[in-house]
Amino acid sequence: MDTSKQRTDQLKRQGTLHPNPEKVRTELVTKSPFFDANDLIQMKYEMLRSVSADQQPAAAAARTFGLSRVAYYHARSQYENHGLAGLLPRRRGPKHPHKLNPEVMAFVDAQLAASAGSPDWSLLSKQIKTRFETRVHPRSVERAIKRKKNPRQ
Repeated sequence: MDTSKQRTDQLKRQGTLHPNPEKVRTELVTKSPFFDANDLIQMKYEMLRSVSADQQPAAAAARTFGLSRVAYYHARSQYENHGLAGLLPRRRGPKHPHKLNPEVMAFVDAQLAASAGSPDWSLLSKQIKTRFETRVHPRSVERAIKRKKNPRQ
């Protein structure tokens, strides 16, 4: 496998593959092997730099780097608030199991202690729904218990 394909695969796994590398219209990519149109983080940073240092209009800079004007303003906000790390992709949605609060987990622990053998995650999920009026997928309950047993995962 060639290094270009490896690099593209790596960017895809990291969630930093540019969705439209063919739309990047900057000489940076053609003149230097350092710049990669597939690298979304690099293109976002260079877009921000071109507006800041080169005084290029935001819409033009966004087009040059194959992004939208909205993407420029979002990247600028993230960069101003979080620095370079703000350009990295973030996991969307809840960051922790918010439905499985301490009260629910205490109930789960009590149910597991009372049951013999391997737990029935589906039944436990139904019991949570009945008791707390909160729908929790059986797999979420299972993962929460495993996380509790081994917090490093």
